[in-house]
Amino acid sequence: MKLLHIIPILLAPIFFPLLQAQDIPDSKDPLDLKRYEGTRITFFEEKSFAAYTLPLGKFSARNIPTAQGTFAESEKLEGKLTRVTYAGNDGKRTSLEVFRNYQATLAEQGWEVLWTGSDAEMGDMRRLFADRPGQTFSLTSGGHFLAAKKGSNHLALFITNFKNGVVVPAVSKPTAGAPVIALDVLEAAPMEEKMVVIKADAMASALLDKGGVNLYGFYFDTGSANLKDESSPTLDEVEKLLKADASLRLLVVGHTDGVGGFEDNMNLSKRRAAAVTAALSERMPDAASRLTPCGVGFQCPIASNSNEEGRAKNRRVALVKVEK
Repeated sequence: MKLLHIIPILLAPIFFPLLQAQDIPDSKDPLDLKRYEGTRITFFEEKSFAAYTLPLGKFSARNIPTAQGTFAESEKLEGKLTRVTYAGNDGKRTSLEVFRNYQATLAEQGWEVLWTGSDAEMGDMRRLFADRPGQTFSLTSGGHFLAAKKGSNHLALFITNFKNGVVVPAVSKPTAGAPVIALDVLEAAPMEEKMVVIKADAMASALLDKGGVNLYGFYFDTGSANLKDESSPTLDEVEKLLKADASLRLLVVGHTDGVGGFEDNMNLSKRRAAAVTAALSERMPDAASRLTPCGVGFQCPIASNSNEEGRAKNRRVALVKVEK
């Protein structure tokens, strides 16, 4: 691929799509992004769904236990996260040279740059990558950072020159003076719903013992109250529950996570409860009078709304037994 020759001396066409002979096992270039010639992957981590804070301003501090940073400006994202470290072998290449090559290539591929910084403009950005192999980013010189987006995908790119440090295993250690590259890619991807369908007899037991049961098998798109076809197995079980006890009366209660405004979530939770009630009433017209839809938004959380795991638990529809 022909690169933009912004700086002819520095921007020779030195990207190659596949140079993986020395890569660590089970690693790859994320989104088929091209890499700088002569670099190899020394760290690779892939998560199907994770939260990520994309820096859009100067780095100010790092939370050591979580490896998260705080910045003058940032954007919180969720999706498929891939984190890669590339180590160079050529001590004559500078981080600026590599950075300019990446800038040109990303521009050709249609990436929109959101923020760039270098040295003092970034603060101590290298601390954000302190969990990469050993001291790959601890003792370095020079530094350049770039945040970019393409469609719904985002990336963070940090490039500096390795000076020295302990890197284990030894084969992952860059050549002294060579560039080291941290690339984080966040792809927009929905969280996979893995909650187990609760059977009718388990629902009945929960209603008897606790007066209510939380159900996670009713599926909606984000911000939508349209009940998806994947909800059928849970509808089947609630139908069995209602048929097994003709006197059973239930509140169908919609719950949301804490993302968004209070009134919007109240409205959404009510509409979702109404959608579930309507689907059950269509299946069992004679049971419609025994179902009362209502919504409480995010007023009754059962987990923290500060992380996706907690928010997933809070997004639910509960059945509450109405005592006679």
